[in-house]
Amino acid sequence: MIQYIKHLYAVSLFVLMVPVIWGQDTVTDIDGNVYQTVQIGDQLWMKENLKVTHYNNGDEIPTGYSNDDWANLSTGAYAVYDDNESNANTYGNLYNWYAVDDSRAIAPEGWHVSTDDEIKELEMYLGMSQEEADSWGWRGTDEGGKLKEAGTAHWASPNTGATNESGFTALPGGSRFYNDGIYQNMGGLGYFWSSSEDDSNYAWTRLLSYNFSGIHRGNYNKRSGFSVRCVKDDTETGTILVPYSSGWNIVGLPLDVEDASYSILFPESIEGTLYSFNGGYNLATIVTNGEGYWLRFNEEGSTTITGIPINELTISLNEGWNLISGISTPLDITAIQDPDGIIIAGTAYGFALGGYSNAEILEPGKGYWVRANSSGNIILISE
Repeated sequence: MIQYIKHLYAVSLFVLMVPVIWGQDTVTDIDGNVYQTVQIGDQLWMKENLKVTHYNNGDEIPTGYSNDDWANLSTGAYAVYDDNESNANTYGNLYNWYAVDDSRAIAPEGWHVSTDDEIKELEMYLGMSQEEADSWGWRGTDEGGKLKEAGTAHWASPNTGATNESGFTALPGGSRFYNDGIYQNMGGLGYFWSSSEDDSNYAWTRLLSYNFSGIHRGNYNKRSGFSVRCVKDDTETGTILVPYSSGWNIVGLPLDVEDASYSILFPESIEGTLYSFNGGYNLATIVTNGEGYWLRFNEEGSTTITGIPINELTISLNEGWNLISGISTPLDITAIQDPDGIIIAGTAYGFALGGYSNAEILEPGKGYWVRANSSGNIILISE
């Protein structure tokens, strides 16, 4: 291991470029349906109506009810407009609020049915005032038009004010009436549940119309069958202070960040001194989670890294020596999950102040040597 750093400048070098993926263009539900998404302000929305038929634990969401049975439900269910499956492909399913509120969840993992307040945030981003957003009935001026799909391919004429400026692409999926189970208003009206309850019988909704460019806010009976849009869960961000010494250090990336360039993460480092290891040293410019890197600094100091915490990480090891790094929290070496027993005991080393020492804890932002008796995977999970 020591000979590698002694001969650092004797090896052939090449630039290692690793792509960074940030954001999300699609989301997939438990049934495998793939939905396009759109960023609107600080929120990431599905731009298609939900059509999932199972809760997230795999249980089927009941369906197939007669009109009378639908009108008497007090448990989760969905319907397809006119019981015609082609309508679900375009407009999604119509869910009663009991399905929206079920703890088994109908939104894809990492997403949720939007709350009343989250829809207000969307409306205000599109131009509505707080006072308007908090009121009932038809509100705003052109905010509904900014949400509606433009044209009359799905909306009835005149589809007043529809520009779809937001990219939300709202469709007129109609509804299934709570009182008699009748389907109504496909092509003319789009009803959307929020997850927010008003009282024991009613929950908050939004309504868009073919002949109006505003947005209606009201409370409707929970037995009603309406469309559902989901929004991505708020992503927790964290900040980690990573200290370094003058000279060579072994560093790592403990968070998921938008720009993983070492010059951004470690701005005081010496240019052109980031090296990864894969049986030999390779000049690098991008830092990858789970990998360790040599990096040189003129002076002692620290850097602050902000990003999404990493609580679980699978790392691929090669036979022999590997440079790895940890997750967003300190992790005891003995807590590393090694299902195939590939880590050679006593071969985890840290580097500080120009010397090596046996490592007992993987500290966030630091890198470590680990030796494996064969290739395979190890798993780091926050304790």
